[in-house]
Amino acid sequence: MKKVATWIMTLALVFSFAACSKGSKGEGSKANFAGTAEGGKELVTAVQKGNADFLPSLKPSEADIAALFDPSATAQISAYVAKTYEELAKAKIGGKEGQTELLFNTAQSDDFVAANEAAKAFPGGYTMNAAKFKPGITWYAWKYVKPGETLGMAFDGLTFVNNHWVWIPKPFRAFR
Repeated sequence: MKKVATWIMTLALVFSFAACSKGSKGEGSKANFAGTAEGGKELVTAVQKGNADFLPSLKPSEADIAALFDPSATAQISAYVAKTYEELAKAKIGGKEGQTELLFNTAQSDDFVAANEAAKAFPGGYTMNAAKFKPGITWYAWKYVKPGETLGMAFDGLTFVNNHWVWIPKPFRAFR
């Protein structure tokens, strides 16, 4: 339970700070970072520099969910997102001390179908549920680690859709 609370607190911190950044590249979200891998890295790196009340702006809309998932999966994802964001709203913002380095991974939803090297950087639930993800979507996973380490706080489910950043942590859990 403590691990889950830490996970939720760190995730909330990741996205809470992004509101403080300048130079909007995406419309409709307070996440003012380019819709590229570099923009995603900047967004998740921002957590190491501060925080603000930002998480709600990363909650995907129904249109976002429809753009990301197969129509057969949208009801499950919508329910999961609602529940997840209710839990995140109760989380206290915080992170693990000393995790100052970022390991950042990118995969296309097509990589989950192929179960290739890019997909292996993501939790297995992405590959197991690959058919539920729309093709051609770029997804991001990352870890905050201590210098020289590869284990740390791991996160996933960040994507840029409909000209703004959204975050659906561990979306495959919707299909349990």
